[in-house]
Amino acid sequence: MKRYCFVATAFVVRDGKTLLLKHKKLGIWLPPGGHIDEGETPDEAALREVREETGLEADFVVPTRGPDPEGGRVFYLHPPLHVQVEEIPGHNSHIDFIYCLRARPGDVRPGPGESQEWRWHDAAELGEDHVAAEVRQTGRLALNLAARGASTEDS
Repeated sequence: MKRYCFVATAFVVRDGKTLLLKHKKLGIWLPPGGHIDEGETPDEAALREVREETGLEADFVVPTRGPDPEGGRVFYLHPPLHVQVEEIPGHNSHIDFIYCLRARPGDVRPGPGESQEWRWHDAAELGEDHVAAEVRQTGRLALNLAARGASTEDS
């Protein structure tokens, strides 16, 4: 029987580029992301992973549905770009909430124990051989979405 873990991934965009990190264990270039902790929403996990892995603060490009209903029993989350299942050989499969975030001003400063190899990629650089097809496709989608001017400030 397959077992699944929930994870959140964030394509962080700034100045027409998206940030990829060289994964320490897998050796491939990926956007920041990781497991959703117990008691944490996918939104919160995406922001936390970006902060831990890059030192950046960021905002969601796609706003929430609107003001939360009165009463405090229902609240809206930011919609992901998409949700995908990733089969991880030798591990549980991941159900991954993929987001687009806009980086606030500041320098990339990966946290202790995080990958120290990182690079901003524009649409052309996403086409280079070191970037997997799925990362390339979603990275370009995130760049296009951010360029259209969607912002959490609109929510």
